[in-house]
Amino acid sequence: MISMEYIRRNSRQWALYGMRLGLASALSIYTAHVLGLLFETQAGVICIFSMLTTSKDTLKLSAARLVSFIITAVSALILFHSVNGFIAYGIFIFITVYFSEVMGWGAALSANVVAGTHFLAVAEFTPAVVLNEFYIVLTGMTFALLFNLVRDTSSLKDRLDNDILVIQSKMQTVLAGIADYMESGTDTGKIWQDLRDVQDRLESCIRLSAEFQGNSFANDAEYYFGYFSMRRDQCQILERLQKELEKIRTVPRQTSVIVEYIRYMSLYVTELNIPEKQLEHLKGIFSRMEKEPLPVSRDEFENRAILYHVLMDLEDFLLVKQKYLEAEKGNIPKV
Repeated sequence: MISMEYIRRNSRQWALYGMRLGLASALSIYTAHVLGLLFETQAGVICIFSMLTTSKDTLKLSAARLVSFIITAVSALILFHSVNGFIAYGIFIFITVYFSEVMGWGAALSANVVAGTHFLAVAEFTPAVVLNEFYIVLTGMTFALLFNLVRDTSSLKDRLDNDILVIQSKMQTVLAGIADYMESGTDTGKIWQDLRDVQDRLESCIRLSAEFQGNSFANDAEYYFGYFSMRRDQCQILERLQKELEKIRTVPRQTSVIVEYIRYMSLYVTELNIPEKQLEHLKGIFSRMEKEPLPVSRDEFENRAILYHVLMDLEDFLLVKQKYLEAEKGNIPKV
């Protein structure tokens, strides 16, 4: 279910997107009308189809539309002059669909199919009709390119930078809450609700970073998507850790060491911290656990095993960050 917080955070962005889409489409139709083109409203439709993609994809799609339109027009000229109208249209659709799929230009298919209906609708199919349709496609694509490429992505980047700080703070709070829970054994449910809130926020951040990545030509555009995906992976590990903690029946005395470590570790849940020291510290705890006297009861054995799994989850939590930073070397935005 979409939350009110999600709507509040994105309503301005949606409103601006709707305004851009409406204005670009309307200008496409108006320009086609001024040029005296037949089927002028199709220019607005092509504009909308193109603007539903990102800036980078719009460039690719525009190139695909132009090349595929040329092939579509040539096949139509041959078919509509040599075969009966409805049969010609059926063969035309087959060729258009097949060629689009082979070339991976499925997104350009809609405009070419509509062009085919226009070719079928005219009383006399001439080169002038083909030229008219080409201008329709060109007009729609031009306004899509203008409105999709000329956009301010700096506000998106500012939001993502702020989200990094918010997520960082919230994850520190969750880890501190887990430490408190392990120490007291009291579960108010707030910790896990906080974790779910972080995960919801991360999904929103991932969508926003995907939009930024698709519309920014900056070298570091991919960084944010990878960063928030990494944090999502870490939250999934904390979910796993929750299931482990819920199995503990009595709190083993070794718990205090892990509690202390989680509080220490939470201080380093920052954007650029490389968790080498935290991993080294964790190795020391593993070594101490191995030197502990063997458990004397079944419950003690099970609880000690759970604690060991908790430590492994914490190790995985840190390794996710370490591997991410190693993969992102040279791609981290300059502050």
